[in-house]
Amino acid sequence: MLLLLVIILVFIFTFGIKLLLNASAFIANLTEEKIQTSSLKKNNDTIGDIDVNEIPVATNSSTIAVGGSVVNFNQLEFYLNGEKVKEKTLVVSDTFNEEITGLEKGKNEVYVVARMKSSAKKKKSKTFDVLYKSEKPFLEITEPQDNYKTSQTEIKLIGKTDKETFVRLNGFPLVVDAQGIFQTFVKLREGENKLEVTAQDVAGNTESKTLTVMYQKDE
Repeated sequence: MLLLLVIILVFIFTFGIKLLLNASAFIANLTEEKIQTSSLKKNNDTIGDIDVNEIPVATNSSTIAVGGSVVNFNQLEFYLNGEKVKEKTLVVSDTFNEEITGLEKGKNEVYVVARMKSSAKKKKSKTFDVLYKSEKPFLEITEPQDNYKTSQTEIKLIGKTDKETFVRLNGFPLVVDAQGIFQTFVKLREGENKLEVTAQDVAGNTESKTLTVMYQKDE
């Protein structure tokens, strides 16, 4: 029995440790290969992404710039009101800034589709509404009349414009209510006073009116 025990111990130290190390290495190789295969499959299955971060909400031109970035795509298609109007191939850069033209008066829908030339993978951006408006905003000054004369040091200015329009008096902004009405008090200096009222809509169109008010003290 003592001899048998010695033979077993010799076998373990001679061959057993080597077999154990070989088995561990084999298992490690299998695990690493599985991880690499899984990682490669994950990369191959990545759809990619497209982000449009530069596009106007409103414009007074039929041409606009559309910009953004893409990941894992090299072909872009630009759509205006459901029709493809432009294509672009990305060679190196993953960012883009392109002009598209042909906007119609009123609301337009714009989106971009990113593709891979070598596969059927594609992704569509969100759809953006762009207002095309080239007409000047409505602007009316109801009070005071042009060339108005007064002996008061302060007068009231009242006017009306379109909704969602910004109004300035001699460069200073005025509050416009939901009906497009604006009003403010204006302090006058002696003699001639020029009141320039400017209205600007969300598309950048402007309209201006200039009034002259004469202030003369009572004698």
